Amino acid sequence: MPAIRLLVIPKPAEGTRTVFEVKTPPTIKGSGNLRMICDKCEEILVDGVLEGQIRNIVIRCPKCGSYCEIP
Repeated sequence: MPAIRLLVIPKPAEGTRTVFEVKTPPTIKGSGNLRMICDKCEEILVDGVLEGQIRNIVIRCPKCGSYCEIP
């Protein structure tokens, strides 16, 4: 399955972005063919989506605490 490394960004200002936080990855799981991973620790954050299916969200990595942007 191809993987996209998600850009690590500073913590978004309150109320400016949608931020998903979960304790057990992946945050989003589907039946597509694309995987998205944290660029810092390589934790799988999104597994099995189609390209372009999700966008403009931030996922807080449960492993390292980084904020990862899906543009």
